[in-house]
Order: sequence, then C-alpha cells, then structure tokens
Amino acid sequence: MKHKMNENVAASAVSRKYLFLGAFGVFLLLVIFLVDLDQLRINAVQNLQIDALAKEYRRLASLLEEKKTRRLPHCIIIGARKCGTRALLDAIALHPLVKPARYEVHYFDSNETYTRGYDWYTAQMPLTVSGEITIEKTPGYFTSSMAPERIYHMNESIKLILIVRNPVVRTISDFTQVHYTKQAKNKTQLPFASVAFSKSGLLLENYKPVRNSLYSKHLLRWLKYFPLDQILIVDGDHFISEPLAELRRVERFLHLEPEIHSSQMYFNRTKGFFCFRHADGKPPKCLGETKGRSHVEIGEAAENNLRRQFAPYNEKFFSLIGHRFDW
Repeated sequence: MKHKMNENVAASAVSRKYLFLGAFGVFLLLVIFLVDLDQLRINAVQNLQIDALAKEYRRLASLLEEKKTRRLPHCIIIGARKCGTRALLDAIALHPLVKPARYEVHYFDSNETYTRGYDWYTAQMPLTVSGEITIEKTPGYFTSSMAPERIYHMNESIKLILIVRNPVVRTISDFTQVHYTKQAKNKTQLPFASVAFSKSGLLLENYKPVRNSLYSKHLLRWLKYFPLDQILIVDGDHFISEPLAELRRVERFLHLEPEIHSSQMYFNRTKGFFCFRHADGKPPKCLGETKGRSHVEIGEAAENNLRRQFAPYNEKFFSLIGHRFDW
C-alpha cells in the first residue's frame, strides 16, 4: 500500500511538471506571437509611411511634369483704392500656392478691355499648375457700376476680397495722390475743402476721393450678385499694424494651409509699414516711393466735417457686413 502511494505521488509530480512545461510553452508561444504581431504592426506602419511618401513623390512629379497654363482668377481683390490693395497682394503672394497677376488689369471696369474677351483676360494671368490659386487685383472694380455683373457672369462662385480703411484717412490719401499728380504736371491745385464740400459745407459725393469712400453705396451693388460669404472684408488699418493676423484670415478664406510666417516681414520705419520677403532668399519687397508718403494737411475743421458726414454711410456699411470698425 505504501509503495502504491509513493507511485501516485511520483505520478502527480510528473503531471505537475508536464503541466508547468506545457503552460510555459504556451506562454512562450504567446510571447513569440505578440512579438511577431508587433513586428507586423511596425512593418505595416513602415509600409504605410513608404506608401505615403511614394504618393507624395508621385504628386510632386506630376506637378513637375504638368505643363503650366494661364487660368481665369480664382479670387479678385476688388478694392478699395488707397486702402493697401498692392501691399495686400504682395503679402498674400508670400504663400507658395498663390500666384498673382502683377499689374492692374482693369478688365471688368473698362469697355475697351472687356470687349477683348476672356481669352485676352486669361492671357494677363500668371502661369500656374493645378492646386495653385490665381489672384487679380484692380481696386477700380469696387466703385465700378459694371464690374459686379460682369464678374458674376464670368464666375458666380468666385471669391472676392475687399480691403477698407477709415474713410476719412482713405479720402485724404486719395486727395494726396491727386495733389502730387497735379503738382508734377504743373496744374492748378485747389484746397481740399473747396473741392470736397459745397459752399454750405455739404459733402460733394461726386468728387472722386469722396465717392470712393462711400463704402455702403458700392457694396450694395456687389451684394446684388454675390452673397456676403464670398466677400472677405479685410481691415486695412489693422493690416498696417499686424499684417499676419489679417493674412491668416485670407488663408482661411482661400482654404489654404497657414504658410505665411512673421519671419517673412519686417517693419520699415521710414515708410511706416511692413515690407515682405519670400522664402527663396530674394531681397525684401517694399512698396514704391509713392506709397507711405506724408498726407496733405486738409485742416482739422475739414477732417471733422468729413467724419460727421461719413458717419451715416459707415453705419450702413457696418449693418451690411455685420461688423463694426473703430471709425
């Protein structure tokens, strides 16, 4: 009996030994499986990364192979005059996907050029490939009675950008340009008050520097054809002091990744505004000599009269765009 019990104990010990070895073997197999599974995951991720790189390479290669062509603009800066349209265009062009027409085309606000047709207009645009955005800038469009309808017939879903400044400052800037132009031609120059106001002091709306500042009257024409969400209103006064903040709004409006950086702009103390440098290392681009010059003094009384008579037009403009400026 005792011998039998010893045999049972020995058998039980052997069974436990084999059970332990079996469990350990399963554990080892599980570890190997998990290690292989992790390796599979790593390989899969690496393969995905390789696939993504290959896809990006093929995309870039296709762009290089794609023949550049001229296209109708995706976006137009329509104005306003003397509000920084040239500076805005130069700043937007810092983005690698934005390709601007480098001069004012005046296609939609001139019967002479408009009759030349879309082929002529397209020929004035820069060469681009797919994915790049063509932008044209002609500030005369904003105040034109013909431009809104003509642009609508070309592309009813086009994006439009309007940059505005305090209308008093804008009017004086416009008058300053007229002043220096007449001075260069030795023409008679009249005081601002005598050309901008009637003898009784009322605003003369037909005087061009004044008319260009009546934003609400001009915007109403555009809203007959385009919804407000297709028109980005850029704060020109804020753009002078903090250009990057306004450029971020432009990038979002154009569905672009934010690729314009503060390192690409520096403040020119002489001119009083920012200059821009492209990432390719070219010299910074600053506006010409006629930009940033001192305004002609029109007198405090004339400024106050402008401010008072512009007020109802400003209020109408604020109600149209659903936003107020500190004017």
